[in-house]
Amino acid sequence: MIETRLLQRIAVCHRADLDAFVPWCAGGEVVGRVHRDRVAVLLAPPSPFRAGAGGLELPGADPDARTAAVAAWCQQLVALGAIRPLTGERYAASGPSLGPAQLLVDRAAVAWLGVRAAGVHLNGYGRGPQGLVLWVARRARDKRTFPGHLDNLVAGGQSSDLDAAATLRKECVEEAGLPPELSVLAREIGALHYVQQDGASLKPDTLTVFDLELPDSFRPRPLDGEVESFERWPVSRVLQSLVADEPWKPNCALVVIDFLLRHGCLDAELSGEARWRLWNALHDAGSGRVA
Repeated sequence: MIETRLLQRIAVCHRADLDAFVPWCAGGEVVGRVHRDRVAVLLAPPSPFRAGAGGLELPGADPDARTAAVAAWCQQLVALGAIRPLTGERYAASGPSLGPAQLLVDRAAVAWLGVRAAGVHLNGYGRGPQGLVLWVARRARDKRTFPGHLDNLVAGGQSSDLDAAATLRKECVEEAGLPPELSVLAREIGALHYVQQDGASLKPDTLTVFDLELPDSFRPRPLDGEVESFERWPVSRVLQSLVADEPWKPNCALVVIDFLLRHGCLDAELSGEARWRLWNALHDAGSGRVA
């Protein structure tokens, strides 16, 4: 049952019907995918997009000009109520090679346009009398997405002007009151990739994962309204919450399952073969990548 339930948690982030999405190109590279039901909206004047031979195209040779054109067009989406107001936080839209950005897209429109996004997630952990303990956040009840769900100690989107480490340091201060002298000690573990469909939106995301062992004296504080509370749970309680129906933000569950596997927290619960199946489900080289 434990393996089945954890595999189900992982599968939530790997469900996408890519045949329902039309690729769009900029600078000769596929940088996003838009749902077929949205193509008419995407092409409605004064859209900068146009229909092309292999899908849709954003013409123009200058990335800055493309960025400005899409930003202006996204205001139309806001006016239609299709996306929330623009955030001013911009993500790089690049091709499968993850080379130079072909344009920048406001965070509010990233999933609508199926643009690759990046984020950072922190496992904040410690050691108690019974072994490892993990800090768990409860998202604010008035959050637009996944209100009241369980979350990692710190998590946030990575905009185009910051690398993963700088993003983590910023989010640590803003979300949990975690000072730079502690957050700089976080170890970058690697990345998790997934492609998740959310209605007519597509999220081909990359999460850079960090681990940070925190002193017993540290207590996180909800500072920016994103989190309702923090709790320090034994890993047995964390596992119980994943196996049960407690609501976890789906991509945060991936990060926690990865932590439990890496730290041997599932060794007594699952066979080596079962743990290997979980690891492959999390780290399958083909998952989370779209051409």
